[in-house]
Amino acid sequence: MFFTLAFPVLFIIMFGLVFSGTDKINYDVALVNEDDSQISQGIVQAFSQVSIFSVQDNPRDDSLQLLTDGKLKAVIILPEGLGQAALSGQTTEVQVYYDGSQTSVNQIILPVVKEILQSINREITQTPVLFEISEETIQTKDMSMMSFFIPGVLAMSIMFLGIYSAMPLIQQREKKILKRLGASPISRSTIIFSQVVLRLGLAVLQTVIIIVIGQLMFGVEILGNWWLLLGLVMLGTLSFISLGFLVASLAKTEEGAMPIVQLIQFPMMFLSGIFFPLEYMPDFMRPVVNALPLTYLGDAFRQVMVDGAPVFPLGVDLLVVTGWLVVCMVISVRFFRWE
Repeated sequence: MFFTLAFPVLFIIMFGLVFSGTDKINYDVALVNEDDSQISQGIVQAFSQVSIFSVQDNPRDDSLQLLTDGKLKAVIILPEGLGQAALSGQTTEVQVYYDGSQTSVNQIILPVVKEILQSINREITQTPVLFEISEETIQTKDMSMMSFFIPGVLAMSIMFLGIYSAMPLIQQREKKILKRLGASPISRSTIIFSQVVLRLGLAVLQTVIIIVIGQLMFGVEILGNWWLLLGLVMLGTLSFISLGFLVASLAKTEEGAMPIVQLIQFPMMFLSGIFFPLEYMPDFMRPVVNALPLTYLGDAFRQVMVDGAPVFPLGVDLLVVTGWLVVCMVISVRFFRWE
């Protein structure tokens, strides 16, 4: 009844809430005016009137550092001599720095910047072209949409692998298998440890498969440290296994566990930013987004795998995912039933 009647309604409401904030999207950009002429001042004023931009006035180095830290979406440099060159009819190169891993954002920001400069150019003169945009990514290599997508797929796969660890335990409990194992020389810790080791091995295997497919078919290159990536995979898997054990502690039957699993995984899939940019989320949903462990795991994977600009510092990502692991494990140990 849940999947027939309630789930489609929840699905529609969830998508509606996600995209209800798209008309209020605001991007933080820095406009570095190194010229200070009347024309450059006019450009600054034109950018400040664009509703989707929140324009900051910072020095070049500070702005580029904020962009690297993920606190800005773009940095626009108006070079010295721009006004004089425009009055003499010469073309001036305007540099736009951006994060090449955030392709969905760049598809919005760069066209808007080009249109603003073209509009100013048309107001001054029709020909020649006075402003030419030089696109500069802060990444060492160009990023494709798949470079953004692959880390999200990996995070989602680990979530599925961990949460569904609840199902075998519930099945074995319903069929009295856990009760019979409890009467054998095998310790309970060995039973649980075997489940964890199995899923850690599967997590490594699926990580290798996803990365190999991404590299061979779509040219996605891993730019970060492989050992750090392996540690993130282990930590993320353990965190979601503990969440799966928590479900197994609360649900009495397999039928009772399935709605709980679905109610956990679907909000995380669509609200954690692994497929949709977090800028699309309305402000009133941000507390929910910031509470989900998949939000932080996906952000950590993008930082490590494709050197993407962070939504949160990597240390915060690790701390939150570890916190979910500890809390869920403590509750699971307290309430898990073997019979």
